[in-house]
Amino acid sequence: MQDMSLPRLLKGMRTGSLLVGLLFSAMSVEAHDAISADARKVYLSRLDELTRTAQGNGPSPARANAWLEMGKILDEIRGLLNEDIISHGKTQGLETSVLVNMLNASANKLQLSPQTRLYLSDPRPYRESLALDPRGKQATLARFLLLKHHFYDSFVDNPLKPINQSKESLLEMIGFGESLLTLRDPAIDSEEVHFILGIHYLQALDSSALPKTKCQARVAEILKKFRSQWPSSLKLATLEALSSP
Repeated sequence: MQDMSLPRLLKGMRTGSLLVGLLFSAMSVEAHDAISADARKVYLSRLDELTRTAQGNGPSPARANAWLEMGKILDEIRGLLNEDIISHGKTQGLETSVLVNMLNASANKLQLSPQTRLYLSDPRPYRESLALDPRGKQATLARFLLLKHHFYDSFVDNPLKPINQSKESLLEMIGFGESLLTLRDPAIDSEEVHFILGIHYLQALDSSALPKTKCQARVAEILKKFRSQWPSSLKLATLEALSSP
């Protein structure tokens, strides 16, 4: 495992897991289209249904949950498109093109990163969900997905060199991460939260967004947690590499 480069490791993490990233990189150009006609119809129908609920006059918890579900569906579509790009260099197939065009003609327009050439997550559904019901059952997952997608969308190869990340945004994400640490929710990946939070503290250290002593102490605590709970994790190896002098 030691011969795996940091950029390649992080690329695999960005797609959801290292294994998935490597598998899609090795797929042949003869693979099936990412999105079928049936899948396109289901996605668009479900998004229409959720949009009506989210923008309707129903109770705030129901509308907040609809926004959360919209964000999850859009991220599922984005993941399929990005896997296609990683595998083939571009999206392929008529149904994929139709879906992308229809989304781009709606309020759910997709955005490509000019740096990574991958589709970015849209934070709006998750933020709308939190605004409607900040303490509801859906709020924990909304914060986690905002934290996760902001992080993986924010850099190319080196997470310590984020693209256009403001101090305010960084501190917000650190706040989200800290709020998720003590929760026991099966939908929240605790290892992922600790990993992202550790890197955000390293970013805060580099940018002087927080006091040096606080950043160093929190990174040390997170590394200790990893060594205790996830000693063979690739994320631990990444954190150790990034935090080395």
